[in-house]
Amino acid sequence: MTASAPTASALVPEGFRKLDVRDDFIALAGPLWFKAEEDGLRIGLPLEKRHGNPMGWAHGGLLVTVADMVMGIGSGFSTGMFWPHPTISLTSEFVRGAKLGQWLEGKARIARRTVNFCFCSCDLVCGGEIVLVASGVFKVPDPDKIPEAARATALSPPWKQ
Repeated sequence: MTASAPTASALVPEGFRKLDVRDDFIALAGPLWFKAEEDGLRIGLPLEKRHGNPMGWAHGGLLVTVADMVMGIGSGFSTGMFWPHPTISLTSEFVRGAKLGQWLEGKARIARRTVNFCFCSCDLVCGGEIVLVASGVFKVPDPDKIPEAARATALSPPWKQ
């Protein structure tokens, strides 16, 4: 008798809430989950079979996508806006494989924030091990250019609720 893999919801740590993003591509990879802390957001997802490559590990493209979201949404935590902070540049280094059936998470470290940009980095951790390190530059959106219909939601992020 073989043990069955844990369900995705069983892998989500206590205190995490689903992060509803208006991004069809991220909806395909996610859902992402978040936990607000004083110094930033922890963002993660349970690694399911659909996230895997033919070798049974999380696909590298998924890891880079999650790192991009960790830093982009982390930039939003810094600016107080739940609105896209477009990626200007992103670099990543794969450290080791991320095993399917485990929880993957990261937290952005904001090194510097200017009026126009957030400079940040993150480590993605899976099974207690760093699997990817990344850094990037993200554009700070102009609140006046957020469409009126979305402005209230964008300026009232879910981590403040």
